[in-house]
Amino acid sequence: MSLHLAAPDTAPEVPPVPFRLDVDLVSATVTVAGELDREHVHLLLDGLSALADGAHPCWSVDAAEVVFCDAAGLRALVTAHHLARRHGCALVVQRPSPCLHRLILLVGLQQMLDLRPAGPAPGPAADGRRPLPHAGPLRVGHPVRAVPTEG
Repeated sequence: MSLHLAAPDTAPEVPPVPFRLDVDLVSATVTVAGELDREHVHLLLDGLSALADGAHPCWSVDAAEVVFCDAAGLRALVTAHHLARRHGCALVVQRPSPCLHRLILLVGLQQMLDLRPAGPAPGPAADGRRPLPHAGPLRVGHPVRAVPTEG
């Protein structure tokens, strides 16, 4: 019995997640939704800079609807922390989405950022081990050779 798995010719089209940023000057809260990536981080920093003129002692970033964060997004959160400190304020990341919360924990930024999650912190998948897929080349019933043999 032989199992043949073929990759699809094209990847399924995934619609882009719209980016949204709202600034509430009264509560000193910036709400972020969508992808917090290199393309959008300047908007977050601009929104937080708008809070600098206020007298609120604590700035909040509501990140409940962040669906993706890259290194630029993490760097922007660190920059936001320092920006708030320079203005005598504290920065709180309210309700980080599960993907953002896990990423912050993975890189160790929970030591710097004040996280206020809506629920418990997401645990690592499979007790810190990556689970094997149910199908695919790692589950095929024949041996895989790492180095081709001559012959």
